[in-house]
Amino acid sequence: MEKIFIKQGYFGIFLFVSFNFFAIYFYPGGTIIDATTEGYLFFYNFFSNLGEWVAKNGQDNSFSAYLFNSSLIVLAVSYGLFYIMFLKIQFRISEKYFIKMALIITISLSLLSFILVAVFPSEGPTFNLHIFFVKAAFRLLLIHCLIQVYNLFQNSVFGSSIKIISVIFSAALFLFILVMEFGPNPFEDNRSLLIQVTAQKLVVFSIILYFYFQVREALKVRNY
Repeated sequence: MEKIFIKQGYFGIFLFVSFNFFAIYFYPGGTIIDATTEGYLFFYNFFSNLGEWVAKNGQDNSFSAYLFNSSLIVLAVSYGLFYIMFLKIQFRISEKYFIKMALIITISLSLLSFILVAVFPSEGPTFNLHIFFVKAAFRLLLIHCLIQVYNLFQNSVFGSSIKIISVIFSAALFLFILVMEFGPNPFEDNRSLLIQVTAQKLVVFSIILYFYFQVREALKVRNY
């Protein structure tokens, strides 16, 4: 059962990527700057645009919204199931109660925030809630990752590759949060939009890669 819970993470990644591929393909068009654009512009449309029920060009976007919002929930649930087992592996190695509780609380709240990002789309009356949960999700994830890095380096069981990857991912997440908080306003012009959208794409890509390497590492060390 433990191996199944770990390996399903690969399936969760596959579903997330697949759902977003089709959501992007069927997105009607429009950005927060220019409502006349056609289709999804990879460097000018946020992922959140996929989750809006009405596209920025005014057309119905229900199909893409269902796919994107479902993909967020699927990934959060998949990571949650995986992390239950990954934590069990770490708990067998680490005896520090505070670290255990901090890891559980931060990842639980982060995953819940990502689910609520899907529940509250970035349009109309739910825009502010959407932004709040986006920021909460990434900030909590950063705190979790920093604690995770500390915990990994305290144990010789985990390989050097996952430790290095965890440090790199934490740094990437920190830089993204800086850009999100202090970078240019994406509503001002296309240059600012390009910077914010590119930063978002890079961090989402990093999350998927990090999840993949965590699954691989968990399968290696689960018998310790």
